[in-house]
Amino acid sequence: MIKKEMGLPCFSKIDKKLKAMGTAMPQELHLGILENLPPHPETLARVSVVCRAWRHIVNDPGFLARCRKRHRVPLTIGFFHNSDALPRPFVHAGDTASFDFKWPTDKKWTFMDCRHGRVLLRDMNWFLVWHPMTGHRYRIEAESSRWGEYSERSMNAALLCVGDNDGHNICCQQPTSPFRVALMHSDSHGHVYAGVYSSITRQWSPQPTSVNLPLVCDIRAEPCVVIFNTMYQPLYDYRILAYDMDKGTLTVFNRPRGGNVRLMKIDGSARLGIAVAHGLTMRLWARGAYGGWVLRTTVDLGEVVAGLSKAPLPKTDPRFLVMPSVKIIGVAEEGDTLFLWTMVGIFKLCPKTMEVKKVCETVEGMETVYPYTAFPNSHVGNNVHLNVV
Repeated sequence: MIKKEMGLPCFSKIDKKLKAMGTAMPQELHLGILENLPPHPETLARVSVVCRAWRHIVNDPGFLARCRKRHRVPLTIGFFHNSDALPRPFVHAGDTASFDFKWPTDKKWTFMDCRHGRVLLRDMNWFLVWHPMTGHRYRIEAESSRWGEYSERSMNAALLCVGDNDGHNICCQQPTSPFRVALMHSDSHGHVYAGVYSSITRQWSPQPTSVNLPLVCDIRAEPCVVIFNTMYQPLYDYRILAYDMDKGTLTVFNRPRGGNVRLMKIDGSARLGIAVAHGLTMRLWARGAYGGWVLRTTVDLGEVVAGLSKAPLPKTDPRFLVMPSVKIIGVAEEGDTLFLWTMVGIFKLCPKTMEVKKVCETVEGMETVYPYTAFPNSHVGNNVHLNVV
């Protein structure tokens, strides 16, 4: 008999289903099997259709909580993109199955950010917070009068969690959990404005924070990185803008020069890092405690990515004249996965292990992608169709 003190779910309903299937396997073995499977959302979704008993187990809140406790790092299952070259705006990068989401089609939404299992989209001065697994949506309006010369071209936004008392953001995996949206915008005079929207108050911060920058330091249309309560946004002229949302301050500092870059988290998401690709070489840098940059790793991608060293140059194809040999097009929110565009395909790279997997063929308009991560969860709901392969 299993006691409640063990933190296990009640098995009365499961027992009946197991007996109906004619199995004598103890309940503990069922749990042991399921809890030690690869913690991919698609894996749990596949398990849930094996039989009713297993479906009941993987949908039990206690089981899901134990999975999240065991596997705290969210898993990258693919990425969203704004390219017209592919039929659907999601590319699957998992190992066992693919998802077909029901896309929001009421406006001409473009993807801006993906964090904690939710997606931020934009159409003009409207934002949409979307939970792909359940279809839950939340609309936000950015009041143009508060943002000076508001322009879609010179702005960026990030979707943030509202942490619990321990500072953990895991609660944001729930579709109705509170959230924040941080918005940065620069005008033609070199003024940068930043503010935060709260889903709890349903309001933007009372007065946007502003700072003057050199005219060449415009906001780059690239995803930012959020570490604790600071949003780091890439700028032109090899600089980075830091927005401290607690203090309401904006500061600017330099980054390493050369190559195409993506900001990323390192050292357990506690420090700002940067990945720089130049030619077939990629360098990973870490921001030091006193403001400088420290080179951590140099990688010869020609040796890591099969066929890359013999691939034709992008300038030989009229579709890719302005593309470099390797372009870092996306970084997962925890910095554990990079997506690389090359002439031999788009690849997923793990910086720690240097494992590489080809995700799809080379396509046009894929200069920025938005990796989608999620904690193990079998609740795929009616908004998702699972294609098992």
